[in-house]
Amino acid sequence: MSDEDKKERLEKLSGAHVFWASLVGSSYDLGIMNQAIIVPAMKATAQRLVLHQMYKKLLPKFSMQESLDININKAMDALNEYLLFANHYNVSVSQEDSRMIATVTIRKDSCMFCPVGVGGGPVDTSVCPYPPLFSTYLDVLAKNTLSFLTPKMKKEEKGYMKKEPERCIMSFIFEEDEIFKITYEILKSSAERVQITIENALKDGKITEEDLWDRNYVPIENTNPQKYKTKFTNFIKTYIQPIEDEVLSMNKKFVFVVLVDENGYLPAHNSIYDKPLTGDYKKDLAGNRSMRIFNDPTGFAAAKNTDPILFQIYPRDLGKIMYDISMPIIINQKHWGALRVGFKD
Repeated sequence: MSDEDKKERLEKLSGAHVFWASLVGSSYDLGIMNQAIIVPAMKATAQRLVLHQMYKKLLPKFSMQESLDININKAMDALNEYLLFANHYNVSVSQEDSRMIATVTIRKDSCMFCPVGVGGGPVDTSVCPYPPLFSTYLDVLAKNTLSFLTPKMKKEEKGYMKKEPERCIMSFIFEEDEIFKITYEILKSSAERVQITIENALKDGKITEEDLWDRNYVPIENTNPQKYKTKFTNFIKTYIQPIEDEVLSMNKKFVFVVLVDENGYLPAHNSIYDKPLTGDYKKDLAGNRSMRIFNDPTGFAAAKNTDPILFQIYPRDLGKIMYDISMPIIINQKHWGALRVGFKD
């Protein structure tokens, strides 16, 4: 790489970028980073990047009207503009045995991680942070477009990166995600059931429009975390909580199934998280999660979303992943809130 090229590259980098790349690179130099660590670590990193883009409304979307080739190219361009992982790269899509394979090729002298770049990883390392980073990123984009495809990193002779003298090549095999597809179908039918139940209740006089759209959250005394009551709280507990519990039992990987209003207020959690209050903070925190406002970034995004589906992925403990998939609940053509399903990997 010429001095001019190095100067041009460094001018594009922020201090945070140099710090990140150098930190990962030095981890390899010190021998504390390996394949077993890099994959879950970069998945968690990708999840945080996706969340940040989502909250800033920068996350691109796949278009069902365009080919996978075009979608992936646009996605990688958007990621590179946001992250600057390389100055020069190429994306191609091929078909093999009815499966689509996306291949990303990065010139070593333009990579922001490689030894000749900023990161300073060992020259002979076969471990690269990009394959798990890219696959997790593309997975979220695909699911939010209902393509039901998930990218799997292609195993190479060493790790998930094929190294050539001047290039690094990584491939991703797109396969149908049966678990996500089934979860989507369950959520879709359940959201329709919740909507019909509420609309029928309005027609039958079981609840009034005024009460259903009540957004006066009345604090309940001596509750920690703070709980609130609305005019529709009891109605949801009576008519919707049984639906939530039924859906929760459909899959062992489901962690919760809840209805929230557009502000993140959760009137009635699943019965297993709706136990009588004891006055013990630790017990009540896990045992009774009803009548709370969940306006954390993930919960708030789900509550406010009006797209057909919102798939969110967020890190828990290292290597463990929690998914949140939600659909808006529309009552008489007006956005009321969302039905959320949380499930574990």
